[in-house]
Amino acid sequence: MSAIRIFRPKQHWSVSPRTVLPTGLLFRLFKPQSNYTVVLDDRPAGKIGNDQVRVFEVEPGEHRLYMRFVGLRRSEELRMSLKEDEERQFLCGTSGLGWPTLREASPEDVAEIQGTSAKD
Repeated sequence: MSAIRIFRPKQHWSVSPRTVLPTGLLFRLFKPQSNYTVVLDDRPAGKIGNDQVRVFEVEPGEHRLYMRFVGLRRSEELRMSLKEDEERQFLCGTSGLGWPTLREASPEDVAEIQGTSAKD
């Protein structure tokens, strides 16, 4: 069995007088704190919220992964090939316009999320 691990760190929003109205509008229209649906191989596999980590056990082979939020809003689809007992790690978040984002996690991303140094 192989695994896909998805991290969704808590979003840190900066607020200034210039961004109060647009930020309030974005929160109201796009609800960036809401859960995303994890779509794995064209099937909903579960949901992920802020500051959560989800692990999905999959068979080795080719897989497609993306995040979906409210209807048509979705991240770019990532394609990957997993070997037996391999684990791939991904980082999801929100773009400035409230769209889900998804990318492969770097060692620095993983270390930051786990609270350790990538150089250890």
